[in-house]
Amino acid sequence: MSDERGRGGRRPEPDETGRLDVEDDGQTLEAVLEEEERSAIAAAEEKLKAAQTNLEELKDRHLRKLAEFENMRKRAEREKNEYFRHALANFLLDLFPISDGFDRALAHASEADLEDDFGQGVAMIRRQLDELLKKYGVSEVDTSGAFDPNVHEAVATERAAGAPKDSILEVLRKGYFLNEKLLRPALVKVAVPTDDERRRETEDEEA
Repeated sequence: MSDERGRGGRRPEPDETGRLDVEDDGQTLEAVLEEEERSAIAAAEEKLKAAQTNLEELKDRHLRKLAEFENMRKRAEREKNEYFRHALANFLLDLFPISDGFDRALAHASEADLEDDFGQGVAMIRRQLDELLKKYGVSEVDTSGAFDPNVHEAVATERAAGAPKDSILEVLRKGYFLNEKLLRPALVKVAVPTDDERRRETEDEEA
């Protein structure tokens, strides 16, 4: 009777002697343990896969944050450098007229004035100013060759016999680069052909 209760799905009850009959499903203890071990391993593998996935996601987010931070740092560095260059350029444009004043003073000074203590002091300050400009990447525009509209500004012309056309006869105001970028063009006087030279050029073209 106890076997029928077991097969019917009800909990088996002890008989009159207190003995409990349990239906045997045919599984051995070793098989049960193996099944439990497989289930535990499968669950552990699922947890490991989930942990690995989470780790990869965390690594990906970390790398993105690092890239964003690096881009932000570079952008801030560029903006700081650009601000410094802009501020320096404005300062130099205000400083150049002072440098021009020293150049005019030295150009119009007599030999005696240049040799006395005052003249020597002015010349020394002008040299110190040149050294300061070089320290911050300032260089003069070259005016030793022909006129170049990219870096020179012609404010006067002069007929000079024998002078090559468009050669620079005089520098009226120095020009400057800041780190190879033109900051102020040089004001120059440019040679133009004389009437005789123009006539000869016309005759040569017609011949």
